[in-house]
Amino acid sequence: MEPAPLFVNKKEIILTVVVMLFLFCISLGLEFYSYQKLISKPVQKTDAKVLNHYEKQKKNGRTYDVFKLKSEDGYTFYTVTWKKSDIQIGSFIKVKFKTNKISFLDYLKNFFAVNLKIVSLKNKSSGSLKKIKEYIANQHKLKDLKEVFSALFFADFIQKTTRGKIQKLGIAHLVAISGFHLGLISAILYFLLAPIYRFFQDRFFPYRNIKADLAIVVFSFLFYYMYIIDFSPSFLRSFVLSVFGFFLFSKNIKIISFGTLFLSVSFILILFPKLLFSVSFWFSVSGVFYIFLFLKHFLGLSKIWIFVLLNFWVFVMMMPIVHFVFKTFTFLQLLSPFLSMAFVVFYPLELFLHVLGFGGVFDVWLEKLLNLQTTFYVILTPLWFLVPYVFLSVASIFNKWLALFVFLLSFSIYLI
Repeated sequence: MEPAPLFVNKKEIILTVVVMLFLFCISLGLEFYSYQKLISKPVQKTDAKVLNHYEKQKKNGRTYDVFKLKSEDGYTFYTVTWKKSDIQIGSFIKVKFKTNKISFLDYLKNFFAVNLKIVSLKNKSSGSLKKIKEYIANQHKLKDLKEVFSALFFADFIQKTTRGKIQKLGIAHLVAISGFHLGLISAILYFLLAPIYRFFQDRFFPYRNIKADLAIVVFSFLFYYMYIIDFSPSFLRSFVLSVFGFFLFSKNIKIISFGTLFLSVSFILILFPKLLFSVSFWFSVSGVFYIFLFLKHFLGLSKIWIFVLLNFWVFVMMMPIVHFVFKTFTFLQLLSPFLSMAFVVFYPLELFLHVLGFGGVFDVWLEKLLNLQTTFYVILTPLWFLVPYVFLSVASIFNKWLALFVFLLSFSIYLI
């Protein structure tokens, strides 16, 4: 049976937009209530998890430590201390800070707080999780690789030096846990569980639907995994999107459509309105948009060609958007599409090897890859180019040749 469209007529579209705006306003109102609660006292104390911790230097040479913290109430903020600190990423601290200069917009964008004092250090980390992380880390000798696999499996933050090596190769999207990893984990679980399920289905419950039952099992595992990695924002967004997509699939509604993308993005913003100011969120949305754009116009190609060309398509189409925010460009980043294709095999293989205790098998080659030397260039997409580029991208939904023109435009500009 042919999948049904998400919207039948314009009336449904308008009604959906109105309802979404109404729900978003309610969600924003709840955030404002939380904000009022935060600033109700001139000084707040909270327990917080250290999401990131790094050192910065002023022009006069004086150094200070920057902390990115997530409070027990769920809000994220930054603070600094002028004293050298050895507090580790993932630690829990009790912090006291001023609230008098925090605006509602700052609150939504992850505000900066004037730190009065880090009162005490608390150890709340799970003993079993800590042992698992140590088990993974001990399989690697190089500090960079310890950080890479810690980020890859547990969504831990990466220090600036290692992060620079990853960005140099254009593979930050592979290391940061996101929808790409969620898709691979789901595929692995389905591949492993399907034969077992069919064995029992044929004998005891032939009337059951394998897709529905395994979806419940897979989503349950993914939710537990999301809990372990402390509800990583990128993975959380992908999880919500996946559950919503499966719901549409179960109702035989067309999933790969721009209406579905719009509804999914609206739904996520209603649940997490702070994502309106998240750069990584809009990168994710842009990536999915260009995937849908490719599939809309070139779905008739063979699966192998779709797999190969899609990686190049998304890489090229995303370049103007990425370089509007990040200025660093290296020719090694042109390896990104090839590394993305190899990652489909590399990720499940590394998962298997780490479970067995042989995660360091490819460390020699990975170390060489991370330490490849290259020349850095500064490329910034000007606003006057980005705006028409986004407009043409949206317009290319309706015309395949315009989509190809946008692709060639992006490729030729950055080739020059």
